[in-house]
Amino acid sequence: MGHAEPAPQGPPRGKGKLAPHQAFLEELVAQDPDITLFELRDALAEAEGVRVHHSSIANLLSRLGFTYKKSRWSPPSAAAPR
Repeated sequence: MGHAEPAPQGPPRGKGKLAPHQAFLEELVAQDPDITLFELRDALAEAEGVRVHHSSIANLLSRLGFTYKKSRWSPPSAAAPR
């Protein structure tokens, strides 16, 4: 008799396209903690020949425990020229 469980959806889970380049990306972030995702993407394409979307890099960094800390917004100073 069959079962009523749904079949898995989406691509198979794996380490992904960026797994072999994890150390490279971690090193870039260690050298410059303020590096942007776009700069990481461009550096990866130039050095390793790997072209990925910047959100893929963000997902990898998130899985590795890296976080993005937004700077606190403050209103302009009254002494600042307008």
